[in-house]
Amino acid sequence: MPKGNKIKGPKRPEKFTKFSECLTWLKKSVYIIVRGRQKKIDESDAINWITLGSAFVAAPKRMLTAAHVLNDPLKGDLMKHQDGDKYYLLRHDDDNNWHYRIFEPKLDNDIFIYPEIDLGIIYLDEKFYHDENKIYVNETDFIRISKDFLPIGSEIGVLGYPLSKLEFKNHDLSQPLIGNILLRADQGVVNCRYKTTEKTSIYEFTLAFNPGNSGGPIFDLRTGRLISIVKGYRAHLINLKENIIPEKVNKQLKEYKEKSYIESLHAIYSYGFATPTFLDRLRQHKIMT
Repeated sequence: MPKGNKIKGPKRPEKFTKFSECLTWLKKSVYIIVRGRQKKIDESDAINWITLGSAFVAAPKRMLTAAHVLNDPLKGDLMKHQDGDKYYLLRHDDDNNWHYRIFEPKLDNDIFIYPEIDLGIIYLDEKFYHDENKIYVNETDFIRISKDFLPIGSEIGVLGYPLSKLEFKNHDLSQPLIGNILLRADQGVVNCRYKTTEKTSIYEFTLAFNPGNSGGPIFDLRTGRLISIVKGYRAHLINLKENIIPEKVNKQLKEYKEKSYIESLHAIYSYGFATPTFLDRLRQHKIMT
């Protein structure tokens, strides 16, 4: 049995000068999160696995994601947590380092959901970090959290597993097809910050989110500290018009028979709650002091 899982290594920098340098440290902590649920296939028991989004280690034995990743009633029963659900956490980076853990959490015991601030908290067990013979994850590898607001114009980054789907070789859970699980990064700036209530604040960002980014970390490029969690995006309609299709073009169309089409232009803003919104909940779960 390993005596501990705090491996001595290079000291984590307090400041970063390059985006790639920041990612070298943070990518160790970001995972895809997939839910497995029992179902019947040809009268036999099977597990249906659904990719939910991204998550990240934010303190020893604590992982964060978005509440709607774990439980999204608006999308039906399939996207709501149920007793007996299994979760598959997997990371796979561009250096081909990878690690996974399967477990069966209980609501309000191992996972906690706060939909009003779109925060999900997952408790990690010892087996996430090591088994009897090998250490998989160092407990000191986690994304630090900022207690402060970041000014508009600050450069930020995002990490996650958008557009990924977890599958298995020969349906064997110990053989995930990790080549399909790709960690993706992007960078942008904070373009807006505002309050929605006395205790909740929202950031808007210039970077785009895709399905699967939800729950991933948004961080200050200068310090590598978490400043928000991917929630989603808003599309504001700013122009709508009808365009007439020229008769010559219309004759060339085989299926589309209308004489016009609607053109719309939207302003898209990616957004997420600012970390000061989470502080009370994070302290409650001993993620911050």
